[in-house]
Amino acid sequence: MRLTMLGSGGSGGVPLAGDRPGGTFGAGVDPGDPKNWRRRVSVLVETRGKTILIDCSPDLRLQLLENRVTRIDAVFFTHAHADHSHGLDELRALSYAQRGPIPAFMSPRTHADLTGRFDYVFTSSHPQAKLYPAIMADHAVEGDFEAIGLAARIFDQDHGNVVSSGFRIGPFGYSTDCVTLDEAAFAALEGIEVWIVDCLRFEPHPTHAHFDRTLEWIDRVKPKRAILTHLNHTMDYATVLSRCPDGVEPGYDGLTIELVETS
Repeated sequence: MRLTMLGSGGSGGVPLAGDRPGGTFGAGVDPGDPKNWRRRVSVLVETRGKTILIDCSPDLRLQLLENRVTRIDAVFFTHAHADHSHGLDELRALSYAQRGPIPAFMSPRTHADLTGRFDYVFTSSHPQAKLYPAIMADHAVEGDFEAIGLAARIFDQDHGNVVSSGFRIGPFGYSTDCVTLDEAAFAALEGIEVWIVDCLRFEPHPTHAHFDRTLEWIDRVKPKRAILTHLNHTMDYATVLSRCPDGVEPGYDGLTIELVETS
C-alpha cells in the first residue's frame, strides 16, 4: 500500500489568503520552508491495483496534476464541508476518460448533504443527460463495506457542529476533522500501522483536535507511525516536529508512505 498526502492544511490552506500580499502565516511560521505551504487536506491510497481518493479538496486539480494522477477508482468522503468536497467537479475529466462514473462512498448523512448540494454530480440525483452525465456513482455506507473489491470500514467522529467519518483500509487509518472520538472509533482503529490524524493547532479548538489531545489519542491507538494533518497557518513544520515523540510527525503536501499489507 502506498499513501500520498495531497494536502495537509487547514480549511483555508496555508498561507491564508487575506490582508497581506503573499498570504498570512502565523507568528513564528517560516514561509521559506516549503513544508509550511499547505493545500487543503486530501489523501491518495494505492492498494491492490486500485487508487482511492479520500476527499475532494478545492485544490484537487493541481494536486492531481502535481502528483501525476491519471486514474481514480473510488472516492471516499469524510463529510460535506467545503474544504473536503468542493473540488469534486475536478474529477469530471477523469470520469470521462474512464468512460463512466467513479464510485463514491460516504455515510448516509454526508450522502444526503452532497447529493442535495451537488445533484448534477451523482447518479442517484442527476437525470442521465446525454451532454453532461453524472460523474460519480454514489453509495451510502455504514460500518464494514466493500468498495471496488476492497474491504474498508467507516466510522463516526465528532466534528463539533457535524459528524464526520473516519476510514480504515487494511493497516491504514484516517481521522481528519474530529474533536472527540468515541469507543467505536477507537475499536475501528485497533491494530492499525499508520494513522493520519487531525491536529489543527497547539491550542484547544471547538471542532478539531489540538496537539496535546492528538498525542493522547496516538498513545492509546499506538500505531507504528502517526502523521498529523489539517495543520493550520500557526503550525510551523520544524516547531511541530521538534515537539513530536518518536513515531509521530507533522504531515506535508507530497509526503508518501509505503506499508505492507499482510492479508
